[in-house]
Amino acid sequence: MSTSLKSIIIDDEKMARNSLKLLLQTYCPEIEVIGEGWDKSSMRKLFKEFNPDIVFLDIQLGNSTIFDILPNQGLMNFKIIFISAHDEYALKGYKYDAIDYLLKPLDPIKLKEAVIKATQYINKEVASKSSIEENMRNLYNLRESPQIILSDTRGLHVIKIEDIMYCIAEGNYTAIILNNQPQMVVSKNLKFFEEKLIQPNFFRIHKSNLINIQYLKLLSNDDGGHIVMSDGKTLSISRDKKRELLKRI
Repeated sequence: MSTSLKSIIIDDEKMARNSLKLLLQTYCPEIEVIGEGWDKSSMRKLFKEFNPDIVFLDIQLGNSTIFDILPNQGLMNFKIIFISAHDEYALKGYKYDAIDYLLKPLDPIKLKEAVIKATQYINKEVASKSSIEENMRNLYNLRESPQIILSDTRGLHVIKIEDIMYCIAEGNYTAIILNNQPQMVVSKNLKFFEEKLIQPNFFRIHKSNLINIQYLKLLSNDDGGHIVMSDGKTLSISRDKKRELLKRI
């Protein structure tokens, strides 16, 4: 994988964020800070918008602790390094499979060690995942029905492409709605699926929606522009895409 790792800093004190950024620039140049948050709202926005490798999380955010927020956060495909001025949260922090728990003021050596540890974990996971995916591709390429291998928090899934009803963009993630199967949320953007699902049945109707035409139920005549899928879901369609879709069906 690339030697550069993307990171986000979550701390309610601007001075602390600036201090950590300076330490990372000096001692961990392989870490690129792509975003900063200071409260629950900004943190959730960053997690939805970006797909970081590492998140540096301050324990105390205003009147709340990060442990009041994380249980409701959902999908987290990144490594956590907790940062705090207090050591009483350390045991609780490790319950979230944290790479390390660093005390303020930050020790540059311990910060560097935590980053090295996180990098090793990430590289190992990427290598393992690539190996498993390659083996599964080799196995399922022998089958007649086209398939795609997708990964979520539950693991790797072999999905028949014909079972994909539609895809909805959710920032850097994509919700995959399947026929008679649970919905999946994967850490790939919609552009990935537009390029991957090149079969004639798939058509991008909007910047946020990619559909499988075989599950199209209704194409509205109104000026607003929407379609209805076979599961009853209403999706937006742009005017230009509507004309193009009419030619396709």
